[in-house]
Amino acid sequence: MSYEIIDLMNRWKIFAEDLDSRHVLFMFFIASTETSTIPGISVAGPDPFSTLYTPTLDVEYLVLGKPRTIDMVPITPEGIPTPALITKAVFNLIKPSYLIVDSGVFREPKIPFISIPHKTVGGRIDEEDSLPKDFAHKIFEESRILGRMLSDKKMFIIIGESMPGGTTTAMSIIESLGFKGLGRTSSSSPNNPVKLKIDVFKKALARQGSFSSDYDVFRIIEIFGDPLHISIAGFVIGALERESKIMLAGGTQMYAVLSILKRLKTDLNGKIIVGTTRWIVEDITSDIKGLAREISPEVPLLYTKIDFKDSPYEGLKYYEKGYVKEGVGAGGSILTAQIIYGLSIDEIKKEIFREYERLIGSGYVKENR
Repeated sequence: MSYEIIDLMNRWKIFAEDLDSRHVLFMFFIASTETSTIPGISVAGPDPFSTLYTPTLDVEYLVLGKPRTIDMVPITPEGIPTPALITKAVFNLIKPSYLIVDSGVFREPKIPFISIPHKTVGGRIDEEDSLPKDFAHKIFEESRILGRMLSDKKMFIIIGESMPGGTTTAMSIIESLGFKGLGRTSSSSPNNPVKLKIDVFKKALARQGSFSSDYDVFRIIEIFGDPLHISIAGFVIGALERESKIMLAGGTQMYAVLSILKRLKTDLNGKIIVGTTRWIVEDITSDIKGLAREISPEVPLLYTKIDFKDSPYEGLKYYEKGYVKEGVGAGGSILTAQIIYGLSIDEIKKEIFREYERLIGSGYVKENR
């Protein structure tokens, strides 16, 4: 089997029993946080300021095959392209329904998208609150309404995200909600800046003077979080109210969403799974298995076993060195293609290689072969 399941409470069979009869819908939530501009926090862009544009460019590329806002596919400082490349390749094969949700992006994408009314860019949490007072609850409720609007009991919804700096705010959310988050979230770099992330959180704590994890959930998000994770949490609750089933398609960031859901006493049994990549699960600088055990043991964790060791392109081989790992629903899109559409991992890899070749031919990626 080319994917594996970590199921601590034997919920996978319950979740999967009627997946084949459900309509598949992908949702991509995008947002920006000024936290991503802290030097060294994120490599999801060629420089810290450029990370604010990454979500916009990711979804423009996913939809159009090329970006519009800036003529540049998001790359790391080393020139490794966005994980949206993987999702785009999978979409070339399965051609699913999908929507983009703007929860607070720095620049609106030049494509059709759904806008959350109280969307806003998140603040730099070491210096200021992430969101204005009462915005977290408003973003949550508006996203909850959206979840109800788009969902029904015949749907399987896969939720991906793009927000540089998100593993730092996710760590802060998890820790401030009373779980053990420090040093457990991943990074798009092999050199996970764990100490820097913890320093950012400590500065956010110091701004408060006094703090308790018993604070109101929404106030905690306004202090330590971002607009993205609370928006996804709201959407998930709305979709669950309509009896949809959900895959949170991402890495350790999705455990920030689950920590919010657990604090809000949401019943997750047999209703949600997390889908990611082996690069996240095998990452020794983070701890997705530990987060799963502590926060949501009733939620199965699935991961695709795809690897790029045999890639003809050096840029993709960097995934095997700990770069990028996940994002824009990469792992979840592969898993959906495998589980729902019956595609083999070899078919998926061949299309990823073709899409990478197309980016080279378009001049978006420079490749030394």
